[in-house]
Amino acid sequence: MRILAVAVILAACSDQPRPVGPASSECESWRQWGSNPAHGGASCVTGQPLRTALSSTVYDPFLAREIDDAGGVLLVHYPAPLIDGDDLYMMTKRGTYTPCTVGDSGPSCLDPDELHRLDSQIWTEQRFAVSPSGVPDLQWSFDSDWKPEPGVRFEPMFQPALAGELIAIPGAGGALWELDRGSGHVVRHVQPLGAATDPDTYVAGGLAVGADGTIYYNALKLDHDQPFVRPSQAWLVAVAPDGTARTADYTALVPGAPAAGDPCFGTYDPMTALPWPPANSDGSLVAPPAAPCGPQRPGINTTPAVGADGTIFVVSRAHANPRYAYLAAVGPDLQPRWASSLRDVLHDDCGVSTPSDATATDQTSDCRTGTPDGVERVTGLAPAGRVDDQSSSSPVALPDGGVLYGAFTGYNSSRGHLFKLDRTGALAATFDFGWDSTPAVFGGPDDYKIVIKDNHYGTDAAGVDTGPFYITELDAQLHIVWQFQSTNTKSCARQPDGTIACIDDHPHGFEWCINAPAVDRDGTVYANSEDGTTYAIAADGTLRDALFLDQALGAAYTPVALDHRGRVFALNGGRLTVLGR
Repeated sequence: MRILAVAVILAACSDQPRPVGPASSECESWRQWGSNPAHGGASCVTGQPLRTALSSTVYDPFLAREIDDAGGVLLVHYPAPLIDGDDLYMMTKRGTYTPCTVGDSGPSCLDPDELHRLDSQIWTEQRFAVSPSGVPDLQWSFDSDWKPEPGVRFEPMFQPALAGELIAIPGAGGALWELDRGSGHVVRHVQPLGAATDPDTYVAGGLAVGADGTIYYNALKLDHDQPFVRPSQAWLVAVAPDGTARTADYTALVPGAPAAGDPCFGTYDPMTALPWPPANSDGSLVAPPAAPCGPQRPGINTTPAVGADGTIFVVSRAHANPRYAYLAAVGPDLQPRWASSLRDVLHDDCGVSTPSDATATDQTSDCRTGTPDGVERVTGLAPAGRVDDQSSSSPVALPDGGVLYGAFTGYNSSRGHLFKLDRTGALAATFDFGWDSTPAVFGGPDDYKIVIKDNHYGTDAAGVDTGPFYITELDAQLHIVWQFQSTNTKSCARQPDGTIACIDDHPHGFEWCINAPAVDRDGTVYANSEDGTTYAIAADGTLRDALFLDQALGAAYTPVALDHRGRVFALNGGRLTVLGR
C-alpha cells in the first residue's frame, strides 16, 4: 500500500533552500553505500591532496556518552555521506540519549530492560549545499521515524540513498520515506508490509539503488522482548521508481537452507572437558550440541548489492545460528538464482591457524593433539563463515559477474575471511581477512583490483596491540598485490588552542578502522586509521599524503567518500570533515 504524504520541510537555514545543483555522473558522485549499486567504492575523479580540513560538522552529539557506556570504545556503525555535485546529505542524531543502567560492574547496555533505550534518539537526514571552499550550508532536515534493531552491541546503521531526484530514507515498520532531495518535501511514504506501522519491524541495513532506479533493502521483524530468541521474519524489498513495492521472504530466497525447526550445530558446551575438540573412544570427534536453526534472515547491517546485469546479491543467516550463512543471487523478479553456503569450504583452524598441541595436562586454548587438520576447535567441524550482526560487511558485485563478501571467523584472531564466488555461485577464492569490511573494487572484468583493510588482532602481555595492521590490495584471484602498513606509534589529540599533543604508546602501529574505503581514478586509496588520521595511499602502495583529524575516540567503523571536485569526506569523532587542498 502506498501513502502520499503531505510535503514538509522540518528545518531549514533559510526561507528557501538552494536548488539542487547540476547532477554529477554516477562515478563522480557518492549516492549510496559503497558509492554505486555494486558497492565498489570507486570514483572517476582524482582526489585532492590532503592538505587541510576545509570544514568540520558534528553529526553525533551523543558521542561522549556513547563512549562512556561502551567502556571507552565507540560501538556505532555510521553511514556513508551521500554526495551529488555540491549537494551533501548526511545523518545527524537528535532527540534524547538514554544512558545504560549502571550496575556494580559498570553499564549494562544489553540487559532486557535496555533493549529499546535507543528509541529516544531521532535519526535525522540533512541536506547541505557545499561551497567551493568546502563549507556546508544546511538547507533542510528531515526527522525519520526509523529506529534501530534492539539488543545489538554495535548500534545498527541508518543508511539512506539517492534515487534520481529523490532521496530514500529508512522509516519505521520496514517502510521508506521518499523526499524531493532539493526541497526536502515528502513525495511518498512507501509501506510495503502494510499501512499499520509495526514498531518491531525494521529496515535492516542500507538502501541500494539499481541502475534502473529500483531501491532494494532488507526488512526484518523481531520479537519485542526476546528479539534473538524467538522467531523472526525477513523480506527483501524492491521499490520501483513510481513507488510500487514488491517483497520476497528470505526463506524463499535461500531454498536449500535448513528449515527453522531443523537442528543446526552450535559450539561445545563451555563445561565440556578440555582440550577441544573432544574425541570419542574410537578417535572420532564428538559432535557439538544442536538446536533449532531459526528462519533465514539478513545480517542486521547488510546492504544488498546490484550487479551490472541487474542481479541482486544478499547475505543470509539462520536467525539462531550465524554459522549457517549463505551468499545468494536474486533476479530483478525477486526469484532466487542460487544460494551458496559459507560452511564447509574453509579448512584452516586446527593445525593451520591454531596449533594442535594441547594435551590433558597442558590444556591451552590450542587444539587437542591429534586433531584432524583444518577443523574448527570449538565445533570439531569444518569452519564456517558467519554473518555477524555486529558487522557492516555487505556484498560487492564484481565486474566479472561474481561477488565478494567479508564473513566473520573467530578462530583466526577474529580476522574473518573474504569469500569470492563466481557468477554461478561456486567458490572461486578466499582471503584471510573479512571482518566488518566492504572492500573497494576498481578496474575492468579482466584486471580489477580489490582493496581491503587487513588488521592482525592480538595483544602482548602488557595489553598492547601487536598488529601488524595493513591496507591490502588484492588481484582478482585474491592474491596480495601490495600492503601498506600502519607505522605511526603515537596517540595524538588536538588541543583547544589547535596544537597537537602526542604520546608514544603504540609500538606496533594502529588498527585501520575503515569499513568501506574509497579509491579514486588514479588508484589512490583513502582510509581512516585508529590513530585519527586520514591516509591517501598511492596506486603502488606507497604513502601519497595524510592529514591528522583528531583523536579517534574509540575508532568507530566508518566509510570514506569522494565528491566531483576530488574532496575527501571523512568521519571521525562524531564529525564529518571535508578534506582537500
